[in-house]
Amino acid sequence: MRDNPTKRRGLFRAHLLLLIGAALVVGACAAPYSLPAGPTPIPTLIPATEPASSLGATAAPSFAVLSYPARLPSAALGQPLYETRCASCHGADGRGVVPGARNFGDLDYMRGETPAFFYAAVTEGRGEMPSFRDSLTSDERWDVVFTVWRFSTDAETLGLGQHLYDTNCGACHGVDGTGEVLGAADFTDLRFVDDRAPRDFYLIVTQGKGSMPAWQGRLSQDERWAVIDYLRAFSYDPALPGEVAAAPPPTVVTVETACSSAYLSQSNPFAWDDATAIAAGQTIYEQACSVCHAPDGAGALPGTPDFSAAEAIDRLRSNSGESLCIVAEGRQAMPGWKETLTAEQMWQVLTYIATLGE
Repeated sequence: MRDNPTKRRGLFRAHLLLLIGAALVVGACAAPYSLPAGPTPIPTLIPATEPASSLGATAAPSFAVLSYPARLPSAALGQPLYETRCASCHGADGRGVVPGARNFGDLDYMRGETPAFFYAAVTEGRGEMPSFRDSLTSDERWDVVFTVWRFSTDAETLGLGQHLYDTNCGACHGVDGTGEVLGAADFTDLRFVDDRAPRDFYLIVTQGKGSMPAWQGRLSQDERWAVIDYLRAFSYDPALPGEVAAAPPPTVVTVETACSSAYLSQSNPFAWDDATAIAAGQTIYEQACSVCHAPDGAGALPGTPDFSAAEAIDRLRSNSGESLCIVAEGRQAMPGWKETLTAEQMWQVLTYIATLGE
């Protein structure tokens, strides 16, 4: 067979192309030149000075279980426990005698904390303060907590708070604090009360909430704090040995001030059958008034007028300026609403009330 130079050159080119392609494939799989020749060691996650814990040796996290007592906690029962276990650091007056000890007479601090927080601190310990979980029962820890709580108030303040509560709050919240009307908080419920700071209650008393009106314009700042100190006492016994309970302030006979001509000269700017005003007034009445006056206006609490009676509606329509005065300024146990409702809204409520006797 004759040697064919052309065919031989073609086979050579084919073999050369195959070798170049193989070299490219192998080069693509090889490590880049910049990488180290061997595998890079992974640094240990545990410093050499801290040996790894063996399996199952991890300590369980500490936490406090709020075990609420079956009986009412007592500041008096907690006092001897406080004196023997706590006073050496916190002082007999609660103001602290060692560095870092809390001053329980600091009202700004106390009003921002909760009894539940103090219970957790007594149970778990805090910083240099040891845990009393094993040395005091749960009931004893609650007693100590409320002994501590008494450093933030006194018998005189509690007496004033009781007087103000009975006069202004008992009709809805009940003289025993359990809640007289639907939606009123139960102040005897330790789980509810003691997980809330005094400042939380102060905000509600000041600004109002739901059907409860704002009391900023009717009670001074000190009076509102006194009421809050007293309502807390529904969840514990605040009496201390040797302390004379403060007598409530004498009952002041309130003389109803006659409405000024600025009110008496006014008349309803809405027609009594204005459907839009009636609808708006119904919404406000259901949110702010029905809890005391009842949904049908017949009166849910003692002393409230019966708006379902024809004579009450006749008086409202014929003396609409006086009715506005009562809603705006309040009368007897009823608070004034001029800080909460506009004049237009008060007239809308009165327009709706006038329909309850129909």
